[in-house]
Amino acid sequence: MIHNILIGDANRYVLTFHEGLLQQAGYKVALAHDLSAVSTQLRLATFSLVIAELALPGAGPADALNLIRLVTTLRPGTPILVLTSNANPAVHRKARRLGVWDISVKPTHCAELLSLTKNILDAAYPGNSGCLGHLLADAATGETVSSARDRFQELATFANEDGPSSRNFIRASIS
Repeated sequence: MIHNILIGDANRYVLTFHEGLLQQAGYKVALAHDLSAVSTQLRLATFSLVIAELALPGAGPADALNLIRLVTTLRPGTPILVLTSNANPAVHRKARRLGVWDISVKPTHCAELLSLTKNILDAAYPGNSGCLGHLLADAATGETVSSARDRFQELATFANEDGPSSRNFIRASIS
């Protein structure tokens, strides 16, 4: 199974960067820049995971938890990973009660994002190949399980630096 992930963030640089990182790790990725776009994407496709900023534009300042309510209403059971700059423990507790699987306070390092994504998908879809999905039997490249795993480990190692060199590595890897 190829995992289809929806990423929601108002910052287009963050969207593009996370898209490249997760595609390189073997995921299919869709992007949304606001709550309306998340809603549209959820109506058009099924996702294995939604990764999103808690306070997306359109969520309304009074209730940043609208994103979670939207996902759990349109796609019940879909795991949600929240990336947020809001470190308020009360908001985090409420988000978890509403169905969020995990929360990462920004800035989220690349290796952390890859690890959280893999762990959530492994837990949500036991027995599946997780983040190595379509890399395990890529007929076009003849890539084997071990070489796909090695490539994922290499990406995670470089991404852990989370600086310009990791961004350049990821850009070079997906070009």
